[in-house]
Amino acid sequence: MAPFELRFIIPGPPVGKGRPRFARATGRAYTPKGTAEWERACAMLGRHAWDGSAPFDGLCRLEVTAVMPRPKRLLRKRDPQERFFCGSKPDADNILKIVADSLQLAGIVRRDETIVQMYIEKLYASKTEGPCVEVVLSSL
Repeated sequence: MAPFELRFIIPGPPVGKGRPRFARATGRAYTPKGTAEWERACAMLGRHAWDGSAPFDGLCRLEVTAVMPRPKRLLRKRDPQERFFCGSKPDADNILKIVADSLQLAGIVRRDETIVQMYIEKLYASKTEGPCVEVVLSSL
């Protein structure tokens, strides 16, 4: 297989993978609405960036940069201008999960188990940018 690298950006604040919910009446599990919507939006953007070929079957690496919205309390003149680490919700592992599931939903990877290296950074946005999720998927 030829080496590849796919890069795309998902605008808007990062969302973590929500836990499945259960309907009491039917006993069935379902994905929370916010999670499902974000997964579909991410899959659509990923599919648009993908060249339309068959899903990748080989081992790959996923790098995610989750750029969180900067709180108003950090917009003072003395606060850093550039990005810096964020220690608030959503959890980094849940952001990785939702992005990996979206890549599978988009048909970019056949199974998300083939993602064997994962790296994530959670940062507050710089003063001049908005929140987003930057995704880089590359073959190993």
